[in-house]
Amino acid sequence: MMLSRRDLLGASALVLCWNENPYGPSPAARAAVSQSIAEACRYPSDEEVAGLVAAIASREGVPADHIVTGTGSGELLRALGWLYARDGGEIIAAQPTYDELTAYAQHCGAVLKPVPVDAQLRHDLAAMHAALSAHTRAVYICNPNNPTGTVLPAAQIRDFVSALPQPVVAIVDEAYMDFVAPGSTGSVADLVTAGQRVIVLRTFSKIHGMAGLRCGYAIAPPDLAAQLAAACMTTPNIFAVRAARASLADVGFVADCRQRILASRARITAELTRLKLRYAEPNGNFVFFDTGMPLARFTELMRQRNILVGRLFPPYDTWCRITIGTEPEVTAFLQALREVGSNA
Repeated sequence: MMLSRRDLLGASALVLCWNENPYGPSPAARAAVSQSIAEACRYPSDEEVAGLVAAIASREGVPADHIVTGTGSGELLRALGWLYARDGGEIIAAQPTYDELTAYAQHCGAVLKPVPVDAQLRHDLAAMHAALSAHTRAVYICNPNNPTGTVLPAAQIRDFVSALPQPVVAIVDEAYMDFVAPGSTGSVADLVTAGQRVIVLRTFSKIHGMAGLRCGYAIAPPDLAAQLAAACMTTPNIFAVRAARASLADVGFVADCRQRILASRARITAELTRLKLRYAEPNGNFVFFDTGMPLARFTELMRQRNILVGRLFPPYDTWCRITIGTEPEVTAFLQALREVGSNA
């Protein structure tokens, strides 16, 4: 049996490497799961799935035929990777960025055109536009970007999408949109109903704290939504469907999570500033910063202190992505960071 990194360290390890929300699921979502245990032998009914889709559509202000649910946005990203990889399709994406779509697309035969992020570690839209060719089928934009945490203003994305050739689809991953700094950016889901060939992805794994339950959704024009739904291979289980529906209504919990995570994010960036460690401007529930040493060494020093940190994202071989945990977990991380810095 293969052991996880947490197994190797023990249950007491601080898991700050997977961008999870340590405060979730919400009380309403937990109650929905608990009350559904006896029905674990059942599939969610068509009516329940339709109810979740209707609730999402209402929240997003689009008709229900614009919504596609999946087992996390990860499944939807893979399905999109397969759709646009067929027959050697070309896909443009930033480097580094979240690789669920790009890695699976390459596995399915896509030609990937990675475009390095700019000096501020943001998507370089001008360079991405210059990379377009007659073979390009899709452009992937993760906003806020994972792992850098940087954002592009929504207006810039709208201008970029408007300038794309007609056959090209823009895939905008907004998994971390709930954590953005005020005024920094916003959703571009309105482009979908404006007639643009855009697919926007959201997830219940982050602000809703449901990473282990697996539920996400896409907002897309009806023709693209139908293609995406046909490419999916699984559907959310009964716990995910009911918990997602409950969590959508638990707006107080979501607001509290956001406040806590943004406050802890500010604590981390303040300490990084004090330690004179460079970091990308964060807009997710994580911070990407330069450790000042090879990441493998930093990872080991943190592991010795029972803290798991993010993996390597080439070519940033001294940079670390740290997930924002609970307030006590952040305190422990900052103490460890000071110790590692003083012993470097």
